[in-house]
This record gives sequence, C-alpha cells and structure tokens, in this order.
Amino acid sequence: MTEIDSAEDENDEKSLLEKRVKALEVDLRQKKEIILAQHNKLEAFFDSSIDAVVQMDFDGYITGWNHQAEKVFGWSAEEILDQTIEQTIIPERYRDAHKKGMKRFLETGKTTVMNSLIEIHALHREGHEFPVELSLSVIDSADLQEFNAYIRDISERKHAETVIWNQANFDALTSLPNRNLFLQKLEHEIRSCDRSNLSLALLYIDLDRFKDVNDSLGHDLGDLLLIEISSRLKKTIREIDTVSRLSGDEFTVILGQINDQLSVQPVCQQILEALAEPYQLDNEKVFLTASIGVTFYPGDSKKIEVLQRNGDQAMYAAKGEGRNRYHFFTPELQQRALRKRKMIKDLREAMQQQQFEIYYQPVIDLQSGMINKAEALLRWHHPQSGLVSPSVFIPIAEESGLISEIGNWVFYTVTEQVNHWREQFEIDFQVSINTSPLQWIDEAAAMSEWFLHLQQAGISGQAIAIEITEGLLMDATDQITNRLLEFHDAEIQILIDDFGTGYSSLSYLKQFDIDYLKIDQSFVRNLDHDQNDLALCEAIIVMAHKLGIKVVAEGVETDTQDQILKDFACDYAQGYLYSRPVPVRNFETLLADMPVKDSSATKKNTA
Repeated sequence: MTEIDSAEDENDEKSLLEKRVKALEVDLRQKKEIILAQHNKLEAFFDSSIDAVVQMDFDGYITGWNHQAEKVFGWSAEEILDQTIEQTIIPERYRDAHKKGMKRFLETGKTTVMNSLIEIHALHREGHEFPVELSLSVIDSADLQEFNAYIRDISERKHAETVIWNQANFDALTSLPNRNLFLQKLEHEIRSCDRSNLSLALLYIDLDRFKDVNDSLGHDLGDLLLIEISSRLKKTIREIDTVSRLSGDEFTVILGQINDQLSVQPVCQQILEALAEPYQLDNEKVFLTASIGVTFYPGDSKKIEVLQRNGDQAMYAAKGEGRNRYHFFTPELQQRALRKRKMIKDLREAMQQQQFEIYYQPVIDLQSGMINKAEALLRWHHPQSGLVSPSVFIPIAEESGLISEIGNWVFYTVTEQVNHWREQFEIDFQVSINTSPLQWIDEAAAMSEWFLHLQQAGISGQAIAIEITEGLLMDATDQITNRLLEFHDAEIQILIDDFGTGYSSLSYLKQFDIDYLKIDQSFVRNLDHDQNDLALCEAIIVMAHKLGIKVVAEGVETDTQDQILKDFACDYAQGYLYSRPVPVRNFETLLADMPVKDSSATKKNTA
C-alpha cells in the first residue's frame, strides 16, 4: 500500500468518526430536549395540581415547591428552597417523630407512611397549625434520591365535619349534649364503672308546668329560661359529670364514680334549690320548679334502655307526689309501669270490643222531689278484672291520649240516649257529660263536630250539659274561652264539677257565664255534723244564686243532708239517697216509676 492510499484511509476513518460524533451530539441534544420537555411538563403538572407538591432530598432539604405549596404554606419557592422541611412546615410536636422516621428509612428502607394517605397537622409560615391530608412517595435510583409529598389543606372540610358533628351531638339552644351524645357518654361511664367497680347515678329532670310558663312568656323568653336552667344545672355538678338536654324541658345528669348512693341525695336537693331560685328574664321574674327521677347502674339495671325507663318512671313518681322533689327508682315503680302499659293496651281493646257502658245517676229537683236531670258516668267492664273504676282508668286514658276518642264515644252515645228519652217520655230532660281538660286543649276540632252532630240529628242543645273542672277556667286560653262561648251559642249548659275543691274565684264564674255549680260531696258528706262545711255549703248556694247560677249538691246520702239542702234553697241534688248510678234499662225504670218534672215549666217561670 502506498503512502497515498494510507492517507486516504486515515481521512475516511476520520470523516466517519466525525460523522458518528455529530450523530451522537444530535442524539444527545434530542434526548436533552425530550428530558427538558418532560421536566417542563412535570413542573407544569405539579404547578397545576390542586395539592401542594413538596420535593425533598434524603437529607430533608426542600428541592421542589409548586405554586399550590406557596398558597398553602405562605412560603415562596425562592424563600424555602434549600431549607429543611423540619425547620419550616413540620410542627414542633412532630419533629422528633420525623427524625426517627427518616433515620429508620435510611437505615432499613422501611417506613410506615409511604404510599398511604394520612391526616396530620402542618405548620404555616405565620406560625399556626392547620390540618392536612398527606401522601408520600420516594424515588431512589442511581440518578435521583428524593421524596415527593402531596399535601392538601383540609381545614374547610374539618370545619364542616365539626359543624355537622356538633349539630348531631349538641343541643342548638343550650349547647348541652343532646340525646345522641348523652347515650354515648352513658355507655362510656358504664364501661368506666365496670373497670372501677363503682356505680353511676342517672338523673331524669323534668320542669314542672314549663308549658304554661312558656306559653305565657312567649317562646323567646322561654328559650332564655331554658338557657339559664342549663347554666344552673352545669354549676351544680362536678366536671366529671354530664348534663344533657334530651328534648323540650327534659334534662338528664350522669353522676359518675359513685360509691355511696346516699351521696346523690344532696346533689338532687342542690339541683332542686338552684332551679327553684327566681329567674329574671328581661322585665319578667319567673318562678319554676323541677321533678327528678333517680336510677343507679348497676344496682337497678345493667341495660341502658332499662335505666332510661327507670329514670323516667321515677321522675313521674316525683311529679305524682307533688312536684319539686326527687324520687329514687324502686321495683314497685316498675310493676306500676307494667300495669299501666297493660291497661293502655286493654283500653285500646275496650274501644274496639265495646266494653264500655254508660251508667246514669238521677239528679233530683229538691223542691219537687222529681227527677229533672241525670249525670252520665262511664263504666268499663274488663273481661278479666270486672268493673274498673273511672278513677283508675281515666287518668291513664288522659296520659295515653285515648281520652279524646273515649270522650267522643261518650258524647255521641249519651246524645242519642237522651234524645230517645225526651221522645219516649215526652219530657224536657237533660244529661250532663264529664269532660277532661285535655279534650278542650287538644281536641277542639272534635268538639266542633259535636255541634254539627246535634244539628244534623235534630237534637236540642238543651238536652246536654257539659261538666268542666275549676282548673280549666284557671288555665283558659283564648281557644278554651271561645269554645265555651260556642257551647252557650249551641244552648249547651256548663257546670263546674267538684266546686270548692279547686281555686275558682268569683271573677271566673262571672267571666265565663257558668250555668251550674256542683258542690263537692266532701262538703255535703259532713253537713249534719260539721259547722264549717255547713257554713260553706250555705255560702256557696247564696253566692251562686246572687250570680244567677243554679247549684247541684253531690253525694247526698241521708235525709238530714237532704233537708238541710232544701232549707238552704239548693236547686238540685244527687246521691245514693236517691239512686246509685244505674244502666240504661234500670234508669228507664226509675223514669217510669218516679215522678218526673218537666223542666220546661221551670224555664218559663224563670223567664
């Protein structure tokens, strides 16, 4: 090979090498452009992320910080890059755990927070902590060793959750725990009692006649009253105890860690005294009392639902004993409650199976001795217990809400019967019907249907009289007053039953245009040997006549009582001297056998 040929070969190799170098440079430049484009795209992705993206190396120095991180933490990228995460965004209380976690990862490659979503608190540049949701990933390769943290501020979500939780667990008016949280705390206290072998006392507190106070004050002042009551309750108990508002005017107190049941008595007394102190609400001074029922875990029961029932029963026992007192649960109360529940069930069946019957007791015109009127008295023929006294089942019918249904049945039954008698015996006869205050308060619409029934059946309103209690007049709302006027418009007369045992005044008698007073039998019974009762009866009769009101004496049993009432010019009387209450067929026999006075003549003479 010549030197020329050798030189040409060298040039060819050099040219080929240059071409290869240029090709490599182009390839490297293209790869750099691709990497740069990918990097820019990744940065754009990080910057557009709704999460704060924080990148850091294995020494904890921050190497990446997107725009959302600036918004979330308050640091700009220029300020925070090359600072450690520990010094900037980790709260001091977490820093020791962070150091230990980093050390464990670098030594073992293991971590408990990697590739999982956790909730934790972060530190803002201004120094306050806030809740965040954190996800952490790691890149560990020959070219790169770093952590990527994806952080989301969840302050608003946590606030919303807190609001929802508070709404679900606290009473909006008083800020006391509600029924839901009360049950949770009761479960917690029961577990604590089990661990410590101690007891707890559950107090059920119900305000006495709160509805009357609330109605008279208006609901705004009623709310202020409940807030003040809540404040007083909290001041009477220990920090470890819990007071809750279950509903309306019903509160509970959980007294935990009790080792002596007698220690609960002074607490109950303190609560009663605190709640009985006068309340100054704006310009109104209000007086209120409460009734408390007390039951113990585990002594009375280990079941929450039974404890609740026990506390409720004991509270009603306190009310039954006169209010403004406390009552401990006893097994007797449980038996009484079981009997009451059974009677409510039997009462419902009684309506369906027609176990009720109306008895009638004659009302005698004392001057003529003739039957002028009658009182309708409800009787219940129980299939197992026999004849049940109204004094037993009427209060339970009122409590259970059955009184209106029973009262309506009585009204329709009596009106049909008295109309039949007026036609059969051709007399102007009247039957009085007892009513419960609850019928006037809760069932005004049903009473309106009574007037319509009389009108459609062609029955004179004068055939019916309605007996009410003195208490109804004391508690008379506009609704009750208007209803009384409607009865008078329908020519239905009104009697006040058991007059003298309540608290009526002359102003009520005048205001409500009462037709009859019925002197209670407790006064009549002692007429012949008690000068005080004698004077009272005479005074009632004279007063009533001065007001244009007629008088009926109840419970007449002796000829002496009959004569005294005649001497006092009492208008009417009823009692065992004349007849016991009897069924329809027996009463018809009395009407047929005894002289009957046509009251229309009296009305004409009176007119």
